[in-house]
Amino acid sequence: MKNKWMDNIRTAADFIEHNVRRKLTLDEIAAEVGLSKYHLHRIMSAAAERPLMDYVRARKLTSSLDLLLHKDMTILDIALEFGFEFEQSYINAFTSEYGVTPYKFKKGSYTLRIAPPIDVSQMKALDEGIIFKPQYAVKTAFTLAGVRHRFSPEENYNHNTANAVGNDFFYRRRQEMRNPVRPDTYIGFTKWTSGDPDSNSYMPSVEMYETSRLPEGWDREKVAPHRYAVFKFIGQFHPRELTYHHLEEIWAYINETWMNDPDRKTADTFFFEQIDMELASDNYCEVELYIPISINGWRRPIGASEYASDRSTIFASILSKVTFVQCCNENVFGSLASISL
Repeated sequence: MKNKWMDNIRTAADFIEHNVRRKLTLDEIAAEVGLSKYHLHRIMSAAAERPLMDYVRARKLTSSLDLLLHKDMTILDIALEFGFEFEQSYINAFTSEYGVTPYKFKKGSYTLRIAPPIDVSQMKALDEGIIFKPQYAVKTAFTLAGVRHRFSPEENYNHNTANAVGNDFFYRRRQEMRNPVRPDTYIGFTKWTSGDPDSNSYMPSVEMYETSRLPEGWDREKVAPHRYAVFKFIGQFHPRELTYHHLEEIWAYINETWMNDPDRKTADTFFFEQIDMELASDNYCEVELYIPISINGWRRPIGASEYASDRSTIFASILSKVTFVQCCNENVFGSLASISL
């Protein structure tokens, strides 16, 4: 199937570059791409690593630097040349982006970090979606409430056990938790023991407040502060249609490309996927996969686990039992697939 999202990103990025010297609106870009403003904003913000219209503004400012440095033009003329309605609008945008006014930059000695055009080669096109290069995040301690399950990769592969427990949790058990932090955000928490995949556990869960009461038969998982590599996958289908094949491609990309670096190691014995169902539609799926990491030169955050594993051992364990939410609509939670590679 043709990768629609990648084509959308290319079209939008090219349109922005070709029209960078005039005023651009989200409506105009969406009309050019043939995509809703909502979905355009989501995919382009992921590609640009900043909100779409901030990216448009940054490309205007970057493109204006040559005129500012090498042409005998006033700041007002440059502002109007790049679609800013007022000189002060350009000055404010420039100062916000670079921390210095255009006049001081022109007369002084400064080094600015500019915003390059979106590079689609930094994204991985899958059959029906895109996985973006990871962003890095620090997440404070949080607590999950869910129902923990243990089953072997073989059992899950043969009997779709994760499908059943995920469906039961999201559509029946989830309602037992009063006042979760984000009730429409599903978190699938996988915890493993290196070298013993049969002892791995999977917990369909929601985030809870520390003072909340745990329903009977539920489990609590306290997660220490960590640094994470956060991989975002966007597919051109509803999350309920996420399949084993999609997940296999995602993990193959992570294991064979990104983790193929001796300076990158996992920093604990868990990972989790997060899906905000408020973002889902019949032709849009967004999944974020959080992997706690230790990168050479980064200090492990206070309170984080002292566990750090050789990457080949860790990912052999992960890939022997990857549980991933296929996700949900009103009637069908979908399939939590377990990957054995």
